[in-house]
Amino acid sequence: MKIGLDVSQTCAERAGCAWYADALSRALVAEGLPRGHTFELYHHFGDWINADPRRGTMIDAPGVTAPLRGLDPTAARAFWREVATGEPLPGKPDVVFSFNFHAPKMPHTKLVYTVHDLAFWVHPDFATDATRLVCQRELLQALARSAGLLFVSQHTQDEFEQLLPAWLRNSQRPHQLAPGASRFPAPATPPATADAAPWLVVGSLEPRKNHAAVLDAFELYAAASPRPRPLVLAGGPGWKSDALHARLAQLKERGCPVTYLGYVSDPELAALYATSFAAIVPSWHEGFGLPLVEAMTAGLPVLASERGSLPEVGGPAALYFSPEQPAALADAMQALERTPGAHAQRRAASLERSRAFSWAATAKSVLEFAGRL
Repeated sequence: MKIGLDVSQTCAERAGCAWYADALSRALVAEGLPRGHTFELYHHFGDWINADPRRGTMIDAPGVTAPLRGLDPTAARAFWREVATGEPLPGKPDVVFSFNFHAPKMPHTKLVYTVHDLAFWVHPDFATDATRLVCQRELLQALARSAGLLFVSQHTQDEFEQLLPAWLRNSQRPHQLAPGASRFPAPATPPATADAAPWLVVGSLEPRKNHAAVLDAFELYAAASPRPRPLVLAGGPGWKSDALHARLAQLKERGCPVTYLGYVSDPELAALYATSFAAIVPSWHEGFGLPLVEAMTAGLPVLASERGSLPEVGGPAALYFSPEQPAALADAMQALERTPGAHAQRRAASLERSRAFSWAATAKSVLEFAGRL
């Protein structure tokens, strides 16, 4: 079977969906090549056209090609217009996986569409108008164009069925779960517990991630602690975040031990997981929540919001709080820090829970799914 893989989002500054595309594409190739499958990587995909596709995921292996990587934006747009009007994709793949919310028209190829989340419909105020409208349009197009659907969590599938009651049953569209996993291996040594080891928050500064609640909680925690641990935030600048950036600047001026690192590289993020005390995942909504499973794989205790997919992913390992109650988060931070044995217990629980997630296992099930289409 020849399989097309959308890696278009990996060509830009990467967030969760791009890392999902990168990691699952690599796992699919690793699982698929020994079975005789071949792969094409698409660095432009539908309406997602990149200025510099050379930054995107590349897999150097026999049986893997990247036919669009050398196209400039003008040529890439022309290419996808031709595909939409009936021109076959190069190599005529049997199936193409979309990972970037786009569902281009491909008359000669089966499209498998990945549903990462439905926040753009459930919480439209969390997105920009442009992002919300694109995601809504592409999902509706996917209902007509896709041969199958992947959902990154049961929560996301449940939300889909709440928004579109009985659609999956009536359409008889094949579908299955395709959960993510950590990009980083489990550590050889326990995470840090020294006084300087920080609390860690990973995620772009956007309304859905709920950083404001973390800052509220941290100020309460710091006021009640004789030696508060620092707080480190890692993630892109996001959108609708001007007030949050202003508040971070004010906290810095006041000497509050809060550091915003901005976007960090993979090695930098791995080092943060290895040297932090615990992770905080405060989101109002997540379709899956890669930072949660990455933190658990690193052996970090996790304090997580009780919303979205986070309880499904964290299971019994995480400690949960209501995202609109910063005081509850502050209390949980104090308890994890002060209760004898709590950190070691939560570390063990995180490592145990993280074993439920594997890119290789997801890739194997996705290949089997593609073979049934």
